[in-house]
Amino acid sequence: MKTIAHWIPAAFCAFLSLLALSIQMGSDSGVWKPAFYCFLPMCFFFVGSTTVRMQREIQELRKQLAELQQKLIE
Repeated sequence: MKTIAHWIPAAFCAFLSLLALSIQMGSDSGVWKPAFYCFLPMCFFFVGSTTVRMQREIQELRKQLAELQQKLIE
C-alpha cells in the first residue's frame, strides 16, 4: 500500500489534467494551456519516483542497521 500512496497525487493530477483538456477543446482559451495540463502530471510523477527511491533506500539502511546491531549483540 505504501508504494501505491506515492502515485496517488500523480494519478489525481493526470485525471484533473485530462478533465481540463477535454473541457477546453471546444473553447479558444490560449495555446499554453494544453502544454501546461499535459506536463503537469510529470511533476508529480518525478516527485513520486524520487519518493519511492528514497523509501527503498531508507528500508535498506534500516535493514543494514538491524544486521549491525545483531552482530554487536552477539
